[in-house]
Amino acid sequence: MPKGLEVVHVKKAVKYIEKRASEIIEIYYEQANIFSGIVGIFGVKALDALTPYKKHKHPDVAQQRFPDSSYGGKINPPPDLALESKASIRPWAVQSHYDHPGWYIIWRYMVDPTKVITGSEVVIWRVEVVFLEKEDWKYERSGAGESGGGRTHTFGLRFPAKKLRAYP
Repeated sequence: MPKGLEVVHVKKAVKYIEKRASEIIEIYYEQANIFSGIVGIFGVKALDALTPYKKHKHPDVAQQRFPDSSYGGKINPPPDLALESKASIRPWAVQSHYDHPGWYIIWRYMVDPTKVITGSEVVIWRVEVVFLEKEDWKYERSGAGESGGGRTHTFGLRFPAKKLRAYP
């Protein structure tokens, strides 16, 4: 675990994310990829309130660059004090728009419209906290070209199941 982050913080953050995400579940049904971004943002907000990891002070960095937060709110933290929040409905895959080394917290969630699992429409079913190095990422070429269409360039985690199994 990164310095200052404890299991109790993560458990409280999960409750916060599930509650807030369930309040805006209609976004999931309109555009699931946007919803995943929002779940990640709720993770940042929860950790900012509960832990020594503070949201980056500069909105352009917090919104478009790395990291989402840092220990003590440092502006240019070293990798071991940087924390990025990701959310995914996929069991192993991790994607990012950058390949920076640092701590990543991945909120694995599912949507339960029946609310039978936990009483909430959004369920965080696993959380991974992992330190990733630059070499853990592989570049994934975009399908976008001069003719238009496609997606933005991303990096995917190499061998995600193997890498993430090392972190209980």
